[in-house]
Amino acid sequence: MQCLRATLCRRATRRFLAHKLLVRDFTIAIDGPAASGKSSTARALALELGFGYIDSGSIYRCATLLALRHNITDIGTGATDLIELINKSSVDIKFQPSTTRSAPNLITGRLSVPDVRILLNDEDVSEEIRKPEVNRLVAKVASDGGVRTAVLGIQRALAKAAETRSTDVVGKEGVVSVPGGVVMDGRDIGTTIFPNAELKIYLDASAMARAIRRWDEMNSSLKQARAKTPADSDPAPAANERTPAEYPSVEDIARELEERDYADINRQHSPLRIAKDAVVIDNTTMTFEQQVYSIADLARDRMGLERKHDDL
Repeated sequence: MQCLRATLCRRATRRFLAHKLLVRDFTIAIDGPAASGKSSTARALALELGFGYIDSGSIYRCATLLALRHNITDIGTGATDLIELINKSSVDIKFQPSTTRSAPNLITGRLSVPDVRILLNDEDVSEEIRKPEVNRLVAKVASDGGVRTAVLGIQRALAKAAETRSTDVVGKEGVVSVPGGVVMDGRDIGTTIFPNAELKIYLDASAMARAIRRWDEMNSSLKQARAKTPADSDPAPAANERTPAEYPSVEDIARELEERDYADINRQHSPLRIAKDAVVIDNTTMTFEQQVYSIADLARDRMGLERKHDDL
């Protein structure tokens, strides 16, 4: 019996050390068009695997917010003023696994999405960078070569910090700190930012399905903002802020997404495209659980670990 226990203990130790070595520097790149569910999927996936998470698109949204706040109009022609602002600014992504929210119209009940707060120069702009005026301009900002170069350094620095962050794993011998990998989503992660990523995913969905998700996201943000506003106050909207009645319809959003797709695919610098070694997943009719757990098991396959969700 003691011999058997010793053997099992050695096997468990080898599996743990193999996991520790394999997970270190394991990068998952998730690309796809706007509103394809990249961010929500990547957040839940990072939580499922114990990885760090980088919302690549939020960095471009922060750059877009800087352009709007400083009335910068030379975007696409060098954007020197904006590039200078980006280089002087700090962007921090706070991944909060302990705080979760449901993904609208996608959740099945068992899986939640960890909250992520985006800090621009130490200011929480998580809601502001998702407003319609940012949505309309972000593709133009992201197409500027100088802006992309400035943002690239931020992306890689954040990813390196996330990879070296440890995760506490509870075992029989107590709590062990295990270095984790990183999940990053965007439009050129697997083709430009991390072309050697261990796992590349291209998430896609129909324009109408994506439009419904974006509309739900807007309304969810509006409800959260109302919940934070005292009941006896009714502040007037800012000059550049839409009122609820002025928010676009699902059909309008679908048209905007198609225009964004065209801009992303045809831009000169790092266009949206499917990496040759990417796994393509069309999640138009998939549940949120299915898409997250299927990617998690693909990652486990690549790391030589046991799959957990073959029942889906």
